[in-house]
Amino acid sequence: MNMIEFIKKSKNLGVILLAVAFIVPAISFASKTKEIFVDDGANGSENGSYDHPYKTISKAIKEADEKTKIIVKRGTYTENIVVPKNVKIAGKEGKKVVIKAQDKTKPTVTMENKTEISNVTVEGGKPGILVKDSGNGEVTIVDCLIRDSRGDGIKIAKSDNSSDRKVNIINNKIYENDKSGIYSEKRKLVIMENEIFDNKLDGIDLSESVKAYIDDNEINQNEGVGLKVRLNKSEITINKNSFYKNDKDGVEVRYEGKGGWISIKKNSFVKNDGFGIVKLYKYSSDDANFTGLSIENNNNYSENRDGNVSSVIKS
Repeated sequence: MNMIEFIKKSKNLGVILLAVAFIVPAISFASKTKEIFVDDGANGSENGSYDHPYKTISKAIKEADEKTKIIVKRGTYTENIVVPKNVKIAGKEGKKVVIKAQDKTKPTVTMENKTEISNVTVEGGKPGILVKDSGNGEVTIVDCLIRDSRGDGIKIAKSDNSSDRKVNIINNKIYENDKSGIYSEKRKLVIMENEIFDNKLDGIDLSESVKAYIDDNEINQNEGVGLKVRLNKSEITINKNSFYKNDKDGVEVRYEGKGGWISIKKNSFVKNDGFGIVKLYKYSSDDANFTGLSIENNNNYSENRDGNVSSVIKS
């Protein structure tokens, strides 16, 4: 599903307005782009055209300039790539485009600001995708498989949490990574319609001072908690997600000395091997420290081992 289709699919007015505010800037990136083609089966002369594609994504990136779209044909590309500003990588034939880390100790894909990757499989690396802080511009990761990383599936470096450094993670499958599916330091995030499962730590782990909209994800069967968030200076909406059979809690909310705002509504918490929602503190057990946490009555709970919502517990 592309971003235009997402806006059409959204029936709730609030979601539509959010989608327009968050996604329209990314759509404008697509205008007036230069196209370069890549095919791992290429032979003979290579100039990046449809008839004479480059053999590697790295070569195409070297030839890219402002507003370039690199279209990659099906195949396995064993390389570590850095996507520079104003470049978009797009798989031509679905997830049959596999980018596999050549150096497994480095990120398979490194993304600078104002970049996009779509419709590819990212395999291996440490992490699978690293989002750097490198100036203004949104980063979008959409319609990808991200798996088998030696670290996090997606790791997002610390930046400010303004809209011009926002990271959009939409409609991906993120699974079987050696750490968390997604780990982010301070940033602004949209995490929507992903399947995040079977990761060896948490499904999603967000540091302090994150602004995030987390909507309609399936966060299941991770070996840690489904979603770990911190109140500290954060502004987070957790809406209409499924948390199922995670090895610890569905959602873990931590207070570490500073207030914030977190809203949890219309989610499903089923068969997690802990609480549906757990509240943890590091410095003070005063429940008033969690006044910025709103847990609405429209969440659904079923068969969580330790109960639905915990009291305040020392971490």
